Amino acid sequence: MVCDSIKNVVNSLLGCSVRLLYRQQAQVESGVHGDPHSRQFEVPVHPTPSLTPAAPSHRLSDTDAPFSSIMEQENSIRCGQMPSRCGKATLEDIPEELRCHILGFLSCNEIIRCASTCRTVYNTVKSSVELQYAIELGAQRLIQVHPRSPTVSTAECLHILRNKATAWNSFELNATQGLCVETLFESNSIAHGQLMCSNTSIVEDASSNTVDIETYTTCAAHFQMNSASPALRTFRCLDEIQDLEIAIKLPIDVDPHGFKCEILFHTISTGEKHPLVRGSSVLTGRAVCGEGLESTLAVAVHGDRLAVYVAGFDGNGDSSWSLHVWSWKQGNRNDQDVCVMGEGNELYDIRFLTEEKLLALSSDGHIELYNVEDPSKAPQLQARFILPVHTELGAFRHPSIFHSAASCAHLKTPGDHWIWTTDPADRVISVVWALPSSAFIISARIFFIEIPPTWFDAASKDGLSVPWSSWGPQNSRYFPEEMLGREGLRSLGMGGSRVVWATPVTGDDSSQLHMADFNPSAVARGIGNVVREPTTSTGLQPDVQVTTYLPFVEVVRECIISGSLWDIVLDEEKMAILTQPGIESECKMEASLFDM
Repeated sequence: MVCDSIKNVVNSLLGCSVRLLYRQQAQVESGVHGDPHSRQFEVPVHPTPSLTPAAPSHRLSDTDAPFSSIMEQENSIRCGQMPSRCGKATLEDIPEELRCHILGFLSCNEIIRCASTCRTVYNTVKSSVELQYAIELGAQRLIQVHPRSPTVSTAECLHILRNKATAWNSFELNATQGLCVETLFESNSIAHGQLMCSNTSIVEDASSNTVDIETYTTCAAHFQMNSASPALRTFRCLDEIQDLEIAIKLPIDVDPHGFKCEILFHTISTGEKHPLVRGSSVLTGRAVCGEGLESTLAVAVHGDRLAVYVAGFDGNGDSSWSLHVWSWKQGNRNDQDVCVMGEGNELYDIRFLTEEKLLALSSDGHIELYNVEDPSKAPQLQARFILPVHTELGAFRHPSIFHSAASCAHLKTPGDHWIWTTDPADRVISVVWALPSSAFIISARIFFIEIPPTWFDAASKDGLSVPWSSWGPQNSRYFPEEMLGREGLRSLGMGGSRVVWATPVTGDDSSQLHMADFNPSAVARGIGNVVREPTTSTGLQPDVQVTTYLPFVEVVRECIISGSLWDIVLDEEKMAILTQPGIESECKMEASLFDM
């Protein structure tokens, strides 16, 4: 497995080192010894057959021994029990620069394993800043997504990483910036140090210019359909990371079996057609839309993937819906058949995990995992994770913004660049319920593993349901209404692997800010109060007890929150606490930004 990943590198580099190998062999034969530290014990020379050996090929083939098995022979080498392999170079024999370069293609754990095989490789790993940097990235479960500025060295990045690993416990609430906003926004997020705010809306007039698309956007909306004289509406969704505005004009055609809508793609910065898209798309919503009844439209975007969900009710009140996923950069797609259709339980929300994985929250309290790796095919339902409790209003609350090398490429200066992001499998997602308020914090890793067949409920209608007892308690933490305080879900924020919630202090204007990190690396380091004990709470139904025990590291800080708490948003670099001023003024929302 490891051999396959570095085969091409080894083939080219061993050819460069063969001359050095022959020189070293000549020195041994003439009584001149090389590096005395390359082996702890002298390797005895065994007699070899008199046959003339063929010239070494230095080409790896599929029948070669795996790289890991070669490294596992170090005990025999150090004890002098293995013969030298004349004509073949090992990692110990080649120059250190080449050895370091080869090791750089391995994962964090593989580098550590190689370093434990012999003193030579250990010293190479210990003295290499690049390999230490790779190990630290892997240990903290981080991915580098932004090319470093030429002025920032690997040693500086390693220093920053190691400081961040211990900074969580000493985090101080000192605001670095304050903002005053004249509009109270429903949806807020933060990325690359910028606060992004939006409201849920559908513009009744498609030609209207009354909406400021720089700040006015939506992820989900409800509208009424009139098939006799349908009013053209425009639904807008922004992806600031990609400078992308998605405008959905609907309906452009209505019939008893659904409606069609046109999807346009522009840049936020200029309003012109987005340069990465080939053209507009026409989507056929396979939802029956009864006269004057409410219909639902939801959108999610990640990279080049676009997901659109449409639902409606017929004259009898029965619901039907369709879920479409495709590459928005391709455009010009009349999507009539490539979709998932359903009846009955509708979807409350949709959210991408990666470009290949899409989550959907159903009205019956299930998290549905869809495989959308191939956009030319309909989304494939892989599993349905059952939650123990739910209400009639639910949504995903974790940030929908993702970072990649492509999305960060436009950030030039060292002061505003985003270098690292949490591995998608080590993030947390959240499912929140309203009336009453409660939240499930769930490790995303459960959606990346191969689900054991014994977890599935064979008695379910399609055999894809996974009961809560199989997956939930060990992979989640439940936050009941009494834990969130009087502000409810507005006191809860999350980003990456971290969760923040505020609780009021009795008889005081201050609040306690609880900061939890669910990253397995943070839990293993044990910096802060490590919480492993299970918690049991009464669910949304009085007769349901919910026990969860996903471990996390917790730090508690006192803070003064002036006004009424409106929202808490964070990513891996900054946190924003949004409040409503206590006095009447033009400022409807105040934001305080903190470095994480």
